[in-house]
Amino acid sequence: MARRLEFFFDYVSPFSYLADSQLAGVAKRTRAEVVYRPFFLGGVMQATGNRPPATLPARAAYMAKDIPRWVRRYGVPFTFNPSFPINTLHAMRGALAAQEQGAFPAYHAALFRAAWAEPRNLGDPAELRDVIAKAGLDAEAILARAGAEEVKERLKANTAEAVERGAFGAPTFFVDGEMFFGNDRLDFVEEALRA
Repeated sequence: MARRLEFFFDYVSPFSYLADSQLAGVAKRTRAEVVYRPFFLGGVMQATGNRPPATLPARAAYMAKDIPRWVRRYGVPFTFNPSFPINTLHAMRGALAAQEQGAFPAYHAALFRAAWAEPRNLGDPAELRDVIAKAGLDAEAILARAGAEEVKERLKANTAEAVERGAFGAPTFFVDGEMFFGNDRLDFVEEALRA
C-alpha cells in the first residue's frame, strides 16, 4: 500500500508553487500517494498569529533573493506576481470544487502557473474565470460549485484541521502525522516516506 503525503497549500504561496513543482518526482521515487489539501493561508495566518514574509521588511528582502535560488535549482518558470498578496479565497474553494468534478489536475496546474509563471491576479473574479476557462475547464460549473455552502465549509474545515495539526504557513506536509514546513524540507519529507 502506498504511503500518503498530505500537501496543504494555497495558490498565494510562491513556496507552495515551488514545492508543487517537485512533488511528482517525490511521489515517483517513493511510490507515495500525494493527497492535495487546499486550505486558506489567510485563515491559517490569522489563527496562528503569523504574518506573511513579504509584510516584514527583512524577510521580504531575503525572500526576494531566496526565491530565485529555488527557481534556478528547480528549473521552473517564475515571475513575481505584481498583484501579490492575492486574495485566493475563491480560487481555493474552486480547487475543492475541481476535485469533486474530476478536474483538479488541470485546474491545479493552471492556477499555480497563473499565480507564479504568467502571472495573473487570481483575486479578480474575471481573471480567475478566464484562467480556468483557458485550461479547458468549465469555469462556470467550477465557480458555481465553489460558491456552495458545503464547499465553503470544507475549505474552513481543511484550514482548521491544518492549524489543529500544527500548521502555521504554506506549504505544509504531513507524513504519518509528522509535519514538515516549507519546500526546503522536501528532503526530510522524502526520508520520512522511505522510512
